[in-house]
Amino acid sequence: MTLFFLPSAAAASRRLAARTFSQRSAIRAMAVLANVPPRESSHVSSLSTRSLSSEATSDKSAALIFEATPLGSNGADLLDGLDVYTVNSKDDEHPLSVYGIQSETPVKYQDNSKLRPILLLHGRTWSSVPVYHLLGGPKNAASGEPSRSLMEALLEEGLQPYAMDFRGFGGTHADETGYVEPMRCVSDVESVLAWIAQRHGMDSSADLVDKLTLLGWSQGALVAQLNAQQPARPFGKVILYGSIYDPLVRYPREPLYTLNKPNATYMENTFDAAIEDFTLEGTIPPQPAKLFAEAALASDPIKAVWRHLYQFNNCDPARVHLPTLVVAGDQDPYAPLHVQQELFCNLGRGCDRTWSILADCDHAVHLLEGRERLTKLIASFVNNGKQGEYGKIY
Repeated sequence: MTLFFLPSAAAASRRLAARTFSQRSAIRAMAVLANVPPRESSHVSSLSTRSLSSEATSDKSAALIFEATPLGSNGADLLDGLDVYTVNSKDDEHPLSVYGIQSETPVKYQDNSKLRPILLLHGRTWSSVPVYHLLGGPKNAASGEPSRSLMEALLEEGLQPYAMDFRGFGGTHADETGYVEPMRCVSDVESVLAWIAQRHGMDSSADLVDKLTLLGWSQGALVAQLNAQQPARPFGKVILYGSIYDPLVRYPREPLYTLNKPNATYMENTFDAAIEDFTLEGTIPPQPAKLFAEAALASDPIKAVWRHLYQFNNCDPARVHLPTLVVAGDQDPYAPLHVQQELFCNLGRGCDRTWSILADCDHAVHLLEGRERLTKLIASFVNNGKQGEYGKIY
Protein backbone atom coordinates (compact mmCIF):
# COMPACT_ATOMS: atom_id res chain seq x y z
CA MET A 1 0.00 0.00 0.00
CA THR A 2 1.24 3.46 -0.90
CA LEU A 3 0.08 6.61 0.90
CA PHE A 4 0.76 8.90 -2.08
CA PHE A 5 2.69 11.55 -0.11
CA LEU A 6 4.94 13.76 -2.19
CA PRO A 7 8.41 13.79 -0.60
CA SER A 8 8.46 17.53 -0.04
CA ALA A 9 5.06 17.50 1.66
CA ALA A 10 5.97 14.58 3.92
CA ALA A 11 9.23 16.20 4.94
CA ALA A 12 7.46 19.44 5.70
CA SER A 13 4.92 17.65 7.89
CA ARG A 14 7.67 16.02 9.96
CA ARG A 15 9.45 19.32 10.51
CA LEU A 16 6.24 21.05 11.51
CA ALA A 17 4.72 18.42 13.80
CA ALA A 18 3.97 20.96 16.54
CA ARG A 19 2.20 23.46 14.33
CA THR A 20 -1.53 23.77 13.83
CA PHE A 21 -3.42 21.91 11.13
CA SER A 22 -4.13 25.10 9.17
CA GLN A 23 -0.47 26.14 9.13
CA ARG A 24 0.65 22.71 7.97
CA SER A 25 -2.08 22.40 5.35
CA ALA A 26 -1.05 25.71 3.79
CA ILE A 27 2.59 24.60 3.62
CA ARG A 28 1.61 21.20 2.19
CA ALA A 29 -0.55 22.90 -0.44
CA MET A 30 2.39 25.02 -1.59
CA ALA A 31 4.65 21.98 -1.63
CA VAL A 32 2.17 19.99 -3.68
CA LEU A 33 1.61 22.91 -6.04
CA ALA A 34 5.32 23.06 -6.74
CA ASN A 35 5.28 19.40 -7.79
CA VAL A 36 1.98 19.13 -9.67
CA PRO A 37 2.36 16.58 -12.49
CA PRO A 38 0.76 17.24 -15.89
CA ARG A 39 -2.90 16.20 -15.85
CA GLU A 40 -4.30 14.18 -18.71
CA SER A 41 -7.31 15.89 -20.22
CA SER A 42 -9.04 12.54 -20.70
CA HIS A 43 -9.31 12.11 -16.93
CA VAL A 44 -11.14 15.36 -16.23
CA SER A 45 -13.41 16.46 -19.02
CA SER A 46 -14.06 19.95 -17.67
CA LEU A 47 -12.67 22.19 -14.98
CA SER A 48 -14.87 25.17 -14.22
CA THR A 49 -13.89 28.02 -11.91
CA ARG A 50 -17.15 29.91 -12.19
CA SER A 51 -19.10 31.26 -9.28
CA LEU A 52 -22.82 31.97 -9.31
CA SER A 53 -22.33 35.71 -9.44
CA SER A 54 -19.41 36.03 -11.83
CA GLU A 55 -17.50 34.16 -14.53
CA ALA A 56 -14.23 35.54 -13.15
CA THR A 57 -12.39 33.56 -10.51
CA SER A 58 -11.78 35.36 -7.22
CA ASP A 59 -8.26 35.87 -5.89
CA LYS A 60 -9.07 33.38 -3.14
CA SER A 61 -10.13 30.72 -5.66
CA ALA A 62 -7.00 31.32 -7.69
CA ALA A 63 -4.82 30.74 -4.63
CA LEU A 64 -6.68 27.59 -3.53
CA ILE A 65 -6.66 25.75 -6.82
CA PHE A 66 -7.89 22.20 -7.26
CA GLU A 67 -4.50 20.92 -8.46
CA ALA A 68 -2.95 21.84 -5.09
CA THR A 69 -5.20 19.41 -3.21
CA PRO A 70 -4.28 15.75 -2.61
CA LEU A 71 -7.06 14.65 -4.96
CA GLY A 72 -6.07 17.18 -7.63
CA SER A 73 -2.42 16.12 -7.58
CA ASN A 74 -2.75 12.37 -6.97
CA GLY A 75 -6.23 11.45 -8.15
CA ALA A 76 -6.21 11.60 -11.96
CA ASP A 77 -7.27 7.95 -12.25
CA LEU A 78 -9.96 8.42 -9.58
CA LEU A 79 -11.43 11.33 -11.57
CA ASP A 80 -11.68 9.36 -14.80
CA GLY A 81 -15.07 10.06 -16.37
CA LEU A 82 -15.95 12.93 -14.02
CA ASP A 83 -16.39 16.62 -14.78
CA VAL A 84 -14.74 18.80 -12.12
CA TYR A 85 -16.14 22.22 -11.21
CA THR A 86 -15.33 24.89 -8.67
CA VAL A 87 -18.25 26.67 -7.01
CA ASN A 88 -17.55 29.59 -4.70
CA SER A 89 -19.32 29.65 -1.35
CA LYS A 90 -21.96 32.34 -1.08
CA ASP A 91 -20.64 33.32 2.37
CA ASP A 92 -16.90 33.81 1.94
CA GLU A 93 -16.10 32.86 -1.69
CA HIS A 94 -14.26 29.75 -0.51
CA PRO A 95 -13.84 27.43 -3.56
CA LEU A 96 -15.77 24.16 -3.29
CA SER A 97 -15.04 21.21 -5.58
CA VAL A 98 -18.09 19.70 -7.28
CA TYR A 99 -18.14 16.62 -9.50
CA GLY A 100 -20.57 15.83 -12.31
CA ILE A 101 -20.81 13.08 -14.89
CA GLN A 102 -21.69 13.70 -18.54
CA SER A 103 -22.62 17.19 -17.41
CA GLU A 104 -20.42 19.51 -19.46
CA THR A 105 -23.42 20.66 -21.52
CA PRO A 106 -26.19 20.85 -18.91
CA VAL A 107 -29.64 19.86 -20.10
CA LYS A 108 -32.13 22.60 -19.28
CA TYR A 109 -35.20 21.48 -17.40
CA GLN A 110 -37.39 23.25 -19.95
CA ASP A 111 -35.96 20.95 -22.65
CA ASN A 112 -36.45 17.76 -20.63
CA SER A 113 -39.15 17.83 -17.97
CA LYS A 114 -38.01 14.43 -16.65
CA LEU A 115 -34.60 15.79 -15.68
CA ARG A 116 -33.86 15.09 -12.01
CA PRO A 117 -30.54 16.41 -10.65
CA ILE A 118 -29.38 14.92 -7.35
CA LEU A 119 -26.53 16.13 -5.10
CA LEU A 120 -24.62 13.53 -3.05
CA LEU A 121 -22.94 14.38 0.28
CA HIS A 122 -20.14 12.24 1.69
CA GLY A 123 -19.64 11.24 5.31
CA ARG A 124 -17.24 12.02 8.14
CA THR A 125 -13.88 10.93 6.71
CA TRP A 126 -13.61 10.47 2.94
CA SER A 127 -14.08 12.57 -0.20
CA SER A 128 -17.08 12.04 -2.47
CA VAL A 129 -14.83 10.77 -5.29
CA PRO A 130 -13.74 7.42 -3.78
CA VAL A 131 -17.09 7.13 -1.98
CA TYR A 132 -19.35 7.70 -5.00
CA HIS A 133 -17.13 6.96 -8.03
CA LEU A 134 -15.15 3.87 -7.08
CA LEU A 135 -13.84 2.00 -10.14
CA GLY A 136 -15.78 4.32 -12.45
CA GLY A 137 -14.78 5.83 -15.78
CA PRO A 138 -13.85 4.61 -19.28
CA LYS A 139 -10.32 3.49 -18.36
CA ASN A 140 -11.57 1.18 -15.63
CA ALA A 141 -14.36 -0.13 -17.87
CA ALA A 142 -11.72 -1.12 -20.43
CA SER A 143 -9.86 -3.06 -17.74
CA GLY A 144 -12.88 -5.27 -17.07
CA GLU A 145 -13.20 -4.43 -13.37
CA PRO A 146 -16.91 -3.91 -12.51
CA SER A 147 -17.75 -0.31 -11.69
CA ARG A 148 -18.92 0.49 -8.18
CA SER A 149 -19.65 4.12 -9.03
CA LEU A 150 -22.98 5.25 -7.63
CA MET A 151 -22.77 8.29 -9.90
CA GLU A 152 -22.59 6.10 -13.01
CA ALA A 153 -25.41 3.89 -11.72
CA LEU A 154 -27.69 6.87 -11.05
CA LEU A 155 -26.90 8.30 -14.48
CA GLU A 156 -27.96 4.98 -16.04
CA GLU A 157 -31.25 5.29 -14.14
CA GLY A 158 -31.94 8.65 -15.81
CA LEU A 159 -30.82 10.98 -13.01
CA GLN A 160 -28.19 13.72 -13.27
CA PRO A 161 -25.89 13.13 -10.28
CA TYR A 162 -23.47 15.61 -8.73
CA ALA A 163 -21.25 15.22 -5.67
CA MET A 164 -19.28 17.74 -3.62
CA ASP A 165 -16.44 17.79 -1.13
CA PHE A 166 -16.79 19.62 2.16
CA ARG A 167 -13.94 21.90 3.25
CA GLY A 168 -10.78 19.97 3.99
CA PHE A 169 -11.83 16.87 2.00
CA GLY A 170 -10.52 15.59 -1.33
CA GLY A 171 -10.52 18.41 -3.86
CA THR A 172 -11.70 21.20 -1.52
CA HIS A 173 -9.11 23.04 0.54
CA ALA A 174 -9.61 23.56 4.24
CA ASP A 175 -10.41 27.15 5.13
CA GLU A 176 -8.31 29.35 7.41
CA THR A 177 -9.72 27.68 10.54
CA GLY A 178 -8.50 24.24 9.48
CA TYR A 179 -11.74 22.67 10.76
CA VAL A 180 -14.97 21.26 9.32
CA GLU A 181 -18.16 22.64 10.90
CA PRO A 182 -21.71 21.31 10.38
CA MET A 183 -23.45 24.63 9.74
CA ARG A 184 -20.66 25.75 7.42
CA CYS A 185 -21.31 22.55 5.46
CA VAL A 186 -25.03 23.37 5.38
CA SER A 187 -24.31 26.80 3.90
CA ASP A 188 -21.88 25.37 1.35
CA VAL A 189 -24.48 22.79 0.28
CA GLU A 190 -26.93 25.62 -0.34
CA SER A 191 -24.35 27.32 -2.57
CA VAL A 192 -23.85 24.17 -4.64
CA LEU A 193 -27.59 23.48 -4.91
CA ALA A 194 -28.17 27.02 -6.18
CA TRP A 195 -25.42 26.51 -8.75
CA ILE A 196 -26.97 23.23 -9.93
CA ALA A 197 -30.41 24.82 -10.20
CA GLN A 198 -29.02 27.72 -12.20
CA ARG A 199 -27.06 25.64 -14.69
CA HIS A 200 -30.11 23.46 -15.36
CA GLY A 201 -32.48 26.42 -15.74
CA MET A 202 -34.30 25.58 -12.51
CA ASP A 203 -33.73 28.82 -10.62
CA SER A 204 -36.74 30.81 -11.84
CA SER A 205 -39.58 28.81 -10.32
CA ALA A 206 -40.17 27.09 -6.99
CA ASP A 207 -41.84 24.25 -8.89
CA LEU A 208 -38.65 23.63 -10.85
CA VAL A 209 -36.43 23.78 -7.80
CA ASP A 210 -38.63 21.07 -6.27
CA LYS A 211 -37.18 18.69 -8.85
CA LEU A 212 -33.81 18.80 -7.05
CA THR A 213 -32.95 16.03 -4.58
CA LEU A 214 -30.34 16.04 -1.80
CA LEU A 215 -28.78 12.78 -0.56
CA GLY A 216 -26.54 12.53 2.50
CA TRP A 217 -24.73 9.41 3.70
CA SER A 218 -23.67 8.67 7.28
CA GLN A 219 -22.64 11.94 8.93
CA GLY A 220 -23.45 13.65 5.62
CA ALA A 221 -27.06 12.58 6.26
CA LEU A 222 -27.05 14.82 9.34
CA VAL A 223 -25.91 17.72 7.16
CA ALA A 224 -28.66 16.91 4.63
CA GLN A 225 -31.22 16.80 7.45
CA LEU A 226 -30.14 20.23 8.68
CA ASN A 227 -30.49 21.52 5.11
CA ALA A 228 -33.97 19.98 4.92
CA GLN A 229 -34.96 21.78 8.14
CA GLN A 230 -34.16 25.21 6.70
CA PRO A 231 -37.28 27.32 5.99
CA ALA A 232 -36.11 28.33 2.50
CA ARG A 233 -34.50 25.27 0.95
CA PRO A 234 -33.59 25.09 -2.77
CA PHE A 235 -34.55 21.42 -3.21
CA GLY A 236 -37.68 19.31 -3.03
CA LYS A 237 -36.69 15.86 -1.72
CA VAL A 238 -34.16 14.49 0.74
CA ILE A 239 -32.61 11.03 1.16
CA LEU A 240 -31.16 10.15 4.57
CA TYR A 241 -28.95 7.16 3.79
CA GLY A 242 -27.24 5.32 6.62
CA SER A 243 -27.94 8.30 8.87
CA ILE A 244 -26.13 8.31 12.22
CA TYR A 245 -28.94 10.39 13.77
CA ASP A 246 -29.65 9.37 17.35
CA PRO A 247 -31.95 11.43 19.60
CA LEU A 248 -30.08 10.14 22.66
CA VAL A 249 -26.72 11.47 21.48
CA ARG A 250 -25.98 15.06 22.53
CA TYR A 251 -22.70 16.57 21.42
CA PRO A 252 -21.12 18.82 24.08
CA ARG A 253 -20.36 22.48 23.49
CA GLU A 254 -16.84 23.84 23.91
CA PRO A 255 -16.13 25.82 27.09
CA LEU A 256 -16.74 29.56 26.78
CA TYR A 257 -13.53 30.62 28.50
CA THR A 258 -10.21 28.87 27.95
CA LEU A 259 -6.58 29.96 27.94
CA ASN A 260 -5.18 27.28 25.65
CA LYS A 261 -5.50 27.64 21.91
CA PRO A 262 -7.24 24.78 20.04
CA ASN A 263 -4.83 21.99 19.15
CA ALA A 264 -5.88 20.75 15.73
CA THR A 265 -3.41 17.87 15.56
CA TYR A 266 -2.12 16.68 12.22
CA MET A 267 -3.29 13.07 11.79
CA GLU A 268 -2.81 10.65 8.93
CA ASN A 269 -5.69 8.49 7.77
CA THR A 270 -5.05 4.74 7.73
CA PHE A 271 -5.83 1.74 5.55
CA ASP A 272 -7.72 0.05 8.39
CA ALA A 273 -9.90 3.13 8.90
CA ALA A 274 -10.72 3.11 5.18
CA ILE A 275 -12.10 -0.43 5.22
CA GLU A 276 -13.81 -0.39 8.63
CA ASP A 277 -17.27 -0.02 7.04
CA PHE A 278 -16.98 -3.45 5.37
CA THR A 279 -18.06 -5.85 8.11
CA LEU A 280 -20.10 -8.63 6.47
CA GLU A 281 -18.41 -11.59 4.81
CA GLY A 282 -19.42 -12.11 1.20
CA THR A 283 -20.72 -8.56 0.63
CA ILE A 284 -17.60 -7.18 -1.05
CA PRO A 285 -14.58 -9.07 -2.48
CA PRO A 286 -11.12 -8.26 -1.12
CA GLN A 287 -9.88 -6.52 -4.28
CA PRO A 288 -12.49 -3.72 -4.53
CA ALA A 289 -12.25 -3.21 -0.75
CA LYS A 290 -8.48 -2.78 -1.12
CA LEU A 291 -8.95 -0.43 -4.08
CA PHE A 292 -11.39 1.67 -2.06
CA ALA A 293 -8.87 2.02 0.75
CA GLU A 294 -6.14 3.07 -1.69
CA ALA A 295 -8.45 5.56 -3.41
CA ALA A 296 -9.60 6.97 -0.07
CA LEU A 297 -6.03 7.46 1.14
CA ALA A 298 -5.03 9.11 -2.15
CA SER A 299 -7.83 11.66 -1.85
CA ASP A 300 -7.63 12.18 1.92
CA PRO A 301 -4.21 11.25 3.32
CA ILE A 302 -4.79 13.72 6.16
CA LYS A 303 -7.75 13.28 8.51
CA ALA A 304 -10.17 16.22 8.40
CA VAL A 305 -10.99 17.57 11.87
CA TRP A 306 -14.62 18.29 12.70
CA ARG A 307 -15.56 20.75 15.44
CA HIS A 308 -18.73 22.34 16.85
CA LEU A 309 -20.50 19.00 16.51
CA TYR A 310 -23.08 20.35 18.97
CA GLN A 311 -24.64 21.97 15.89
CA PHE A 312 -25.91 18.49 15.01
CA ASN A 313 -28.01 18.66 18.19
CA ASN A 314 -30.39 20.78 16.12
CA CYS A 315 -31.35 17.77 14.01
CA ASP A 316 -35.08 17.34 14.61
CA PRO A 317 -37.03 15.02 12.28
CA ALA A 318 -40.29 16.85 13.07
CA ARG A 319 -38.90 19.92 11.27
CA VAL A 320 -38.42 18.02 7.99
CA HIS A 321 -41.47 18.88 5.88
CA LEU A 322 -40.66 17.49 2.44
CA PRO A 323 -40.69 14.03 0.82
CA THR A 324 -38.07 11.93 2.59
CA LEU A 325 -36.48 8.54 2.02
CA VAL A 326 -34.83 6.89 5.04
CA VAL A 327 -32.70 3.93 3.94
CA ALA A 328 -30.04 1.78 5.61
CA GLY A 329 -28.69 -1.75 5.67
CA ASP A 330 -30.27 -4.10 8.17
CA GLN A 331 -26.85 -4.77 9.74
CA ASP A 332 -25.50 -1.22 9.68
CA PRO A 333 -23.70 -0.79 13.03
CA TYR A 334 -23.96 3.00 12.83
CA ALA A 335 -27.66 3.08 11.96
CA PRO A 336 -29.41 0.47 14.12
CA LEU A 337 -33.00 -0.21 13.15
CA HIS A 338 -34.56 0.97 16.42
CA VAL A 339 -32.92 4.39 15.91
CA GLN A 340 -33.90 4.50 12.23
CA GLN A 341 -37.45 3.88 13.42
CA GLU A 342 -37.21 6.93 15.70
CA LEU A 343 -35.97 9.02 12.78
CA PHE A 344 -38.68 7.88 10.37
CA CYS A 345 -41.65 7.93 12.71
CA ASN A 346 -40.93 11.48 13.85
CA LEU A 347 -40.58 13.07 10.41
CA GLY A 348 -42.93 16.00 9.73
CA ARG A 349 -46.42 15.05 8.59
CA GLY A 350 -48.11 15.94 5.30
CA CYS A 351 -45.37 14.68 2.93
CA ASP A 352 -44.48 11.36 1.35
CA ARG A 353 -42.20 9.34 3.60
CA THR A 354 -40.49 6.07 2.75
CA TRP A 355 -38.44 3.81 5.00
CA SER A 356 -36.46 1.05 3.34
CA ILE A 357 -34.34 -1.64 5.00
CA LEU A 358 -31.90 -3.47 2.73
CA ALA A 359 -31.17 -7.03 3.85
CA ASP A 360 -27.66 -8.40 4.35
CA CYS A 361 -26.04 -4.96 4.13
CA ASP A 362 -23.98 -2.85 6.49
CA HIS A 363 -23.00 0.82 6.26
CA ALA A 364 -21.68 1.21 2.68
CA VAL A 365 -24.55 -0.40 0.74
CA HIS A 366 -23.63 1.48 -2.45
CA LEU A 367 -20.27 -0.33 -2.67
CA LEU A 368 -21.49 -3.86 -1.88
CA GLU A 369 -22.71 -6.76 -3.95
CA GLY A 370 -26.41 -6.19 -4.64
CA ARG A 371 -25.93 -2.40 -4.62
CA GLU A 372 -28.36 -2.18 -7.54
CA ARG A 373 -31.21 -2.41 -5.02
CA LEU A 374 -30.15 0.91 -3.52
CA THR A 375 -29.72 2.54 -6.92
CA LYS A 376 -33.18 1.56 -8.10
CA LEU A 377 -34.71 2.57 -4.78
CA ILE A 378 -33.18 6.04 -5.06
CA ALA A 379 -34.28 6.45 -8.67
CA SER A 380 -37.83 5.34 -7.87
CA PHE A 381 -38.11 7.75 -4.95
CA VAL A 382 -36.71 10.68 -6.94
CA ASN A 383 -38.98 10.11 -9.93
CA ASN A 384 -42.21 9.42 -8.05
CA GLY A 385 -44.40 12.09 -6.50
CA LYS A 386 -47.89 13.29 -5.80
CA GLN A 387 -48.08 15.10 -9.14
CA GLY A 388 -48.35 12.97 -12.25
CA GLU A 389 -47.05 13.69 -15.73
CA TYR A 390 -50.24 15.49 -16.77
CA GLY A 391 -50.62 17.64 -13.69
CA LYS A 392 -53.10 15.38 -11.93
CA ILE A 393 -52.68 15.34 -8.17
CA TYR A 394 -52.81 11.84 -6.67
